[in-house]
Amino acid sequence: MSSSGFAALDRRAIATIRASGRHLLVQGAMGLHSSDGLAGKVASAPSGRLACVGTISGVGKTPELLRAELRRAAAEAGGGYVGVNLMAAIDRRDFIDLARVAIEERASFLVQGAGISREIVRWCRESGTPFVGIVSSGRLAAMYERWGAEFLIAEGAGAGGHIGDIHLPLTSLVEEVLAQTTLPVVAAGGIDAGDAAALLATGVAGLQLATRFIACSDGDAHAGFKEMHLGRSERDVVVITSCVKGMKARAVRNPFTEALAAGECFPPRSKRWFFGAAGYRGRRSSCVECLGQGLCLCQASGFRKSFCIQDALLRAVKLGDREGGLFYSGQSVTQIPERTIAELEPAWKIIAGIEDGIVRWEQAHGSIPLPGGVLAAADG
Repeated sequence: MSSSGFAALDRRAIATIRASGRHLLVQGAMGLHSSDGLAGKVASAPSGRLACVGTISGVGKTPELLRAELRRAAAEAGGGYVGVNLMAAIDRRDFIDLARVAIEERASFLVQGAGISREIVRWCRESGTPFVGIVSSGRLAAMYERWGAEFLIAEGAGAGGHIGDIHLPLTSLVEEVLAQTTLPVVAAGGIDAGDAAALLATGVAGLQLATRFIACSDGDAHAGFKEMHLGRSERDVVVITSCVKGMKARAVRNPFTEALAAGECFPPRSKRWFFGAAGYRGRRSSCVECLGQGLCLCQASGFRKSFCIQDALLRAVKLGDREGGLFYSGQSVTQIPERTIAELEPAWKIIAGIEDGIVRWEQAHGSIPLPGGVLAAADG
């Protein structure tokens, strides 16, 4: 089977999109298999005001699974943009092989989070694959521009999963990043559909939403996983200490997060129920060494502290285990309007609702202006 071959989403492509009066709407990748089945459907969504972009998470996948997901997305995307997200904190063997698959399948871009690897920037440059950095400061934005990034994702304090500065509001981060880089910037982290137009008016090239797409009738995630994100209030969202370098992470409160807060430990269990007898890439022990050397608090403690992130996330997304799974989520989970699985809409309809909100905002406040230099960049 031939490679996927998506269109590249680089600075010039983004400038052309902006010059046409549209903004980027990026579906954020969610860890392990949470967003499988979404990227191609988002990328193909019709919209007059938004250029829709899908993102596939490579984390927790074998190279074979990532390749299959990219090819499924290619079949569904209708020529649209689909990128791949990789955590720099994962095992180096997996990081190299998964990056190679994304490059071979000609993903629209490679985005890196949860750590910094300059190697992937070089691989992208050598292969002609646009590189994207997730940033939590203006300093990091300036660094990635020097390294050759094509655009940036400024992820604020309201994001789900692993987060940076939990005290820095997204609007403040966006202002700081825009002041430190000439690259297109996509705002991310706890964004609700109702926030879209006001954030776009700050001068960003687009928005990234992940949590909103959990509440979607499309995608492979277990119905129990989706249902866990519905009807949530402020008290249902907590920040935990992850096993990944002790980073802070945001999730839906459940018995698992309560047990972590009480100091309970959850050492790894067999994953044969998911990976089969051969294990994850031939790693058959309960700990499949999914994180880089020394980065897993559970492994580093001799499995006497913290938790196995593979177990917790797999139980959530594949089994819908409301008590023993870990349900990462952004703060915007409290704004999801649907309350039952039966109410969930397909991705294209969620996007249409976001577009309608932008149109209504502009009717009340005026058109969102183009940032300076956009037309020149599109023509250059």
